[in-house]
Amino acid sequence: MPFELQTTAAGVELILAGRLGVQQARPLWDALQPALAAQQTIHLQAVGLDEIDTSIVQILVRLACRKDFFQLGATSDSFFSALQHRGLEKLFVQSSAGAETPTPVPPPSQLLAKSARQGRG
Repeated sequence: MPFELQTTAAGVELILAGRLGVQQARPLWDALQPALAAQQTIHLQAVGLDEIDTSIVQILVRLACRKDFFQLGATSDSFFSALQHRGLEKLFVQSSAGAETPTPVPPPSQLLAKSARQGRG
């Protein structure tokens, strides 16, 4: 299955991998219901994601709107590109410590390029 839910002490880890299409939207939404009802924090890991359908993006936007119960972990370039393509990347932001404005989470390729420029990659 292109998604997996793992219960942790800090909440639920949602792992997305491969291709998620409209066929996975209902099973994903149904699988998230217990965590949503219990107001558990959902930690999204999408580093292995290759492609996502708009129906999956809609679910993720709904999760991201629950700011107190949603955390974005590692993501793939495809994840970030799908958000950018739909103009939704600003919904998935991390606040920098001490900063007043949120900082967007850059896609991994930008992080690697920055590391390489700084002699770390």
